[in-house]
Amino acid sequence: MIIGGQVAGREVETTSFKGWLIWGTAALFYLYEFFVRVAPSAMEPELQAHFGLSAEALGAAAGAYYFIYSPMQLFSGTVIDRFGAKSTLVVAALICTLGAFVEILGSAPLLLSTARFLQGLGSAFAFVGTMYLAADWFPRSMLALLAGLTTSLGMAGAIIGNAGTAFLVERIGWRGALVAAGALGLVIMVLILLVVRRHPDAKMATGVAPSPRILDALKVVWSNPQSWYLGIVGAALYMPLSILGALWGEDYIVAVTGADRDQAAAAVSMMYVGWLVGGPVAGLVSDRYQARRVLLLGASIATCAVTVAIALLSNVSITGMYGLMLLLGLASTSQVVCFAAAVEHNPPEVTGTAIAATNMMIMLLGGLGEWGFGVLLDTFGAGRGADLDPQAFRFAIGLLPAICIVGLGAAFLLTEAPERERVAEVIAT
Repeated sequence: MIIGGQVAGREVETTSFKGWLIWGTAALFYLYEFFVRVAPSAMEPELQAHFGLSAEALGAAAGAYYFIYSPMQLFSGTVIDRFGAKSTLVVAALICTLGAFVEILGSAPLLLSTARFLQGLGSAFAFVGTMYLAADWFPRSMLALLAGLTTSLGMAGAIIGNAGTAFLVERIGWRGALVAAGALGLVIMVLILLVVRRHPDAKMATGVAPSPRILDALKVVWSNPQSWYLGIVGAALYMPLSILGALWGEDYIVAVTGADRDQAAAAVSMMYVGWLVGGPVAGLVSDRYQARRVLLLGASIATCAVTVAIALLSNVSITGMYGLMLLLGLASTSQVVCFAAAVEHNPPEVTGTAIAATNMMIMLLGGLGEWGFGVLLDTFGAGRGADLDPQAFRFAIGLLPAICIVGLGAAFLLTEAPERERVAEVIAT
């Protein structure tokens, strides 16, 4: 895997319009994968009714996205190294797009799980492929900027996935919204096919098969307690985005505020606005002062405080919910610092594995969080999303501060990494 702006010994020194066009085309796929990741939250009642699922079952089906996305993080770089970014991203975009069409083929619950599995499998290559091309076409000094811009596009995709999908569902129905999403995915796949190219000076390695060194690298990362602490902290900070942003947020807000679904979707989107704005700031502050532990500890405390407020405030207006969701996004956005800390706490030769392993842990626990929230809804309510008593959502939302407290405990166990030469720009996803 290529990290740090160098391809086969060639340090990229210049930028070009063509480079921006190629990176931007790949980044569109990253925006799209975030769109499909969170889209179920805007059609949750329709999916429950159509597939005849309990809240727990819907959470498990939606979580299939994460259960394949997470382990694939360990191999996505190797696959791209072997087959190239263009070929890999074309196939990945096609697989991701097929998920939208599979979802409308029938009413068997297996179809929904299969659709989410396909979407997660294709999406697993989006960020790595985009940053691979950034390293190919841009100098190392610009990779942090490009990583930030890519992440911002992902947040924009999440905003569109929430508010935009809710708008489409209201106008053309959930099936129509999925057809539109599938068509958009096909357009992006064609653009990748037509636009993406290797740099003319690049000499990509091909024919490289996975080797036991991957397992050796994983052993190094997982034997370091700090890797586990960072994964737990990162997962706790990501959990509000996973539970409320990707699946249950709209129903929760509708239930406790009485707002309509468009308003609820817009409120959920404020979390992504918080991440979009706060992420680059958190990274800049962390890099400027080299204070990973302090920032993550502060973010954990702030996220705990906001989630406790959300759980305890029983009478919140939709306007108040807008503010709480924005605060929750701003508080938890420092999760991106976990990737920098993971790199610094592990030897330079396992930099890519440290990033991938951290991301895998975060995403896997995120999927389990969606399922756990559904279990609580079934336990305290009637088990049918929109028909749930608001009190059931108030009980279930207590899962967030509970998880954040666990993350806060892990944050206290973090240490600042020893000083070492930075051999790579940190790529955060």
